[in-house]
Amino acid sequence: MTIKEAEEQTGLARSNIRFYEKEKLIEPSRNDKNGYRDYSERDIENIKKIAYLRTLEISIEDIRNIISDKVSLTEIIEKQTGTIQTQIDSLNRAKTM
Repeated sequence: MTIKEAEEQTGLARSNIRFYEKEKLIEPSRNDKNGYRDYSERDIENIKKIAYLRTLEISIEDIRNIISDKVSLTEIIEKQTGTIQTQIDSLNRAKTM
């Protein structure tokens, strides 16, 4: 499918999709006839997963490590949970002051 169709399916802007490609988080194939990117259903699912992980403020580097199986999703979620809890604690202290 084209990048326009990928935009429609994921709800993300073309620039976000191309950024994920530039960062090597996805690797769509190329159409032999015109050289355009050709996004598969798997690419679309991966884009959606990446976008969701970004909403949790998980870094591109951590997402790359998940994709390359250097770390598990569970490990990253646990790490992020700790980070968020630290932020909550800091905000609560600031609120108290």
